Amino acid sequence: MPRYIYGIGMIFLLLLSMGIFLANNILIFLSMIPLTFMAVGYYIKAPHGVVIKKTISRNRVSSGELLDVSVNIRVESGIGVIEISDLVPHHFELVSGSNFCVLWKGSEPEMRVLNYTVKCISSGKYLLKSTVWKARHPICNYSIDGICQNAISLEVSPRLLGFKKIRAMSGASSLPLPEGALATLGMTTQEFKELRTYCPGDSFKSINWKVTSRNLLRGEVWPIVNEFEKEGKKSVWIFLDTSGLMSFGPNVADIKEYSIEAAYALSEYYLGKNCSVSLHTYGGNGIFIRPSSGKQQQYRILRELIRIKYRKPATSRYTAAVRDLEENVHARRGYFTSTRPLFLIVTRFCTNNSDEILRGISEMTKYTTMRRGCLPSIMLINIMGYRLMAENQHEMQASDILEAMNKIISKKVRNKCVWIDWDPTKGSLTGALLKGVRVSI
Repeated sequence: MPRYIYGIGMIFLLLLSMGIFLANNILIFLSMIPLTFMAVGYYIKAPHGVVIKKTISRNRVSSGELLDVSVNIRVESGIGVIEISDLVPHHFELVSGSNFCVLWKGSEPEMRVLNYTVKCISSGKYLLKSTVWKARHPICNYSIDGICQNAISLEVSPRLLGFKKIRAMSGASSLPLPEGALATLGMTTQEFKELRTYCPGDSFKSINWKVTSRNLLRGEVWPIVNEFEKEGKKSVWIFLDTSGLMSFGPNVADIKEYSIEAAYALSEYYLGKNCSVSLHTYGGNGIFIRPSSGKQQQYRILRELIRIKYRKPATSRYTAAVRDLEENVHARRGYFTSTRPLFLIVTRFCTNNSDEILRGISEMTKYTTMRRGCLPSIMLINIMGYRLMAENQHEMQASDILEAMNKIISKKVRNKCVWIDWDPTKGSLTGALLKGVRVSI
């Protein structure tokens, strides 16, 4: 029994007993008031029978994009006030509209639609399924809590930091490319790459007649050919730091989120250059994706980057043992035979990992070459994150001092690679890459 009903019952019995004991009709009549409240409250039910259906504009978005959410609410039974709140993950930012409403449920069924827009700040997979409600009784002071579930999943991919400006620049300002034979000049292997439309000059043996016949039924007359990998692809190895040092910054968008965006943008850029790209994480629950190229490799990398921020141990078939940067490079040394790969390191440099990065770069130099007048085949992207935590002018000045100290500490490492400083609060990765590569030249 609710405490409020119990209290009203005690008041009724107290007034009734006192009226009978004192033979006072006024007290007896007064005792009818709480009795009436109890009787009416018994027959009137609080709002219930809540049906909520939620829809979203898209099931897959990129970090930073807007998402429209519509919540259809229907309350079937009961009378009273009901509060409804659609839960939003804490990595989302409410841009417009409201995900909360209060409505009065009368004798007729009540319907309401909530429309609001959120911004997806952090990449990952989210479940937008919970909508909570609280119904209050119109007379008695008690409420009923409930929750409605909708099986809605949202995949937020890392933001693709556009490199179109870099591609359009002259050779003196372009990103460093790995040395070796061009992929378009290599011999065809048996490793399938992708399906594409027939182009003049393609061999008739490469036509996929099954797919072509299916397309003819759809009205597409151009044949479809099988494209296979080429030998001698340029090799790019991306080493992404996933240690605890990367979990620095605000909860919404920390250093790890920016590092994921940088790794995704770099992989997309070099895969677009027909390079063979591999993703390797170190310092945390290691992930190793074997070198490959094409759209399938881009999908593999994207899928693992989406999961990487909230990964639990041993949740992927790409999961490897936890090693530091030097151990990871040494463990994959067999892939570097007869190649001159380009190594890309995405990390946050500080005093805690300075020795580890230096040892890792020293290990990388065994498998790559540096020619006079050319860019080295090792590039390190240092994500500067002290300003992400600064909230006032004094903290800004303190963050600048810490970054200046890091520049002094990293002097020895800067001489062994192409060093890129990226401060997300000051500019984009595109600008940092253009500036860093131009200075290195």
